[in-house]
Amino acid sequence: MNWELEAVDKLEEQETYGEALGKLYALWQGNPADEKLLIRLGFLAWYVIVEWPLIPHKDLAYKDFEGVLHEVTTYGLKHMSDSKAFNWVMGYMISLFPYHFGDYEEKEKQGVAMLEKAHHMDEDDPIIKMLYLGHQHKSHPEAYREACQRSKVLISERFKGCGALASYFREVLDR
Repeated sequence: MNWELEAVDKLEEQETYGEALGKLYALWQGNPADEKLLIRLGFLAWYVIVEWPLIPHKDLAYKDFEGVLHEVTTYGLKHMSDSKAFNWVMGYMISLFPYHFGDYEEKEKQGVAMLEKAHHMDEDDPIIKMLYLGHQHKSHPEAYREACQRSKVLISERFKGCGALASYFREVLDR
């Protein structure tokens, strides 16, 4: 999936996260079935919440980002549970910081289950496999290392642009 949205990418690059959230939210409201918009919106809300202490947030309201994160997660779980992209991106976010989504233990299991579901949808995708095996790399160290190495060649190709999602995954996945 091409994650680029030029107007939103520029706002995120300039760290005008409130404007980016508003623009993405309006676009998503106009087309709630668009999984790219839903995932980008959910990611932006999650990213700002997770990075809150490190980003300029003078004019931002934490509760706005938190509300959007919960809204798109609930919508996605109800309407996009069969989407590979939704399951791996949201599953990753939920499994990494489950307390932003609800009960820690319950949500952590849900996030890992979503990663597993995405992996079973496309067992040949090394990025999805790496994220899935990242939760159990001690059980499958060779498979995890192989997925990490195979992912390296895909990361810059799959995550183009200057938006928060692309920048984040280029940095974090280059293991």
